[in-house]
Amino acid sequence: MFGGVMVGGGSCVKTAPDYTNFSDIQPTAELFTGGPTVNLAYIATQATPTDYTIEVNLASPNAASKPLAFTLAVDTADFNEMNDSLGDIYTLLPASFYTVSSWTVTIAAGEHLASLHVGVNSGLLDANHMYVLPLKITNASGTIISANFGYGYWQMIAANPYIGLYHSVGYKKDVGVVTKIDQDKYLYFADPNPAMGLGYVGTNTVIGQAGDDVTYIDYGIAMDLTVDPVSDTVAVTSDPNQGARGKISLFNNGPCVYDPSARTFTLNYAYVNAYGNTDTLYEVLTWKPLPQ
Repeated sequence: MFGGVMVGGGSCVKTAPDYTNFSDIQPTAELFTGGPTVNLAYIATQATPTDYTIEVNLASPNAASKPLAFTLAVDTADFNEMNDSLGDIYTLLPASFYTVSSWTVTIAAGEHLASLHVGVNSGLLDANHMYVLPLKITNASGTIISANFGYGYWQMIAANPYIGLYHSVGYKKDVGVVTKIDQDKYLYFADPNPAMGLGYVGTNTVIGQAGDDVTYIDYGIAMDLTVDPVSDTVAVTSDPNQGARGKISLFNNGPCVYDPSARTFTLNYAYVNAYGNTDTLYEVLTWKPLPQ
């Protein structure tokens, strides 16, 4: 939770005892999380359309040598075939539920990825329908389009206002040693659906990496941030399903609040480390709008 680039090729890879030769692999256009599996796309609940991005990828050992324009379109044919095979459990996302300013995205020279921006109206998503946006690449500036990953499905699910990309600044104190925190963090939706089998309760919880990168490498702690929508106070706890599965418990260690106007979490929390010492942490997570 906290994807790799799938590389497709038009010809065989030459191997030898001492090396693998990728020179004959043809660059391939694909959707980064494309293929037959339906992606769960959690949409932040807000008054304005939520910007959801879908990545297109140049699957190649080398980055693009020049700008490459990829054009996408709604893929009703593959969607209908897939949906029929499952007993028509999904609903095609109505065109009135979303906007796309441009169906053509450009991978810049020196890059592998570019983003299609879909503005989704979260207020129109209801729990009685499983809305899916099916997409495919229709033109890739002469690049081969992957047969397996040139299409994909995204199930649009209304989440809560707190999910998204944030920038975190702060510090961790461990027996007088202060470590700076200055990094991006993504807060995921903690799906309360019992069918997921994860035991989450409430719809106001998001999951993120606790502390700095070193802390996560050492302990694998994922934190749940549960917002009281009345007081905007935040409970910081270890996530029961991600990271270390709650083997190290997080707890509030001072004011923890959410500012809905600034979309900012201010967190004071702590945990007892493997040596029996209490590590204290202070973080301010500020929401980052995705680039347009």
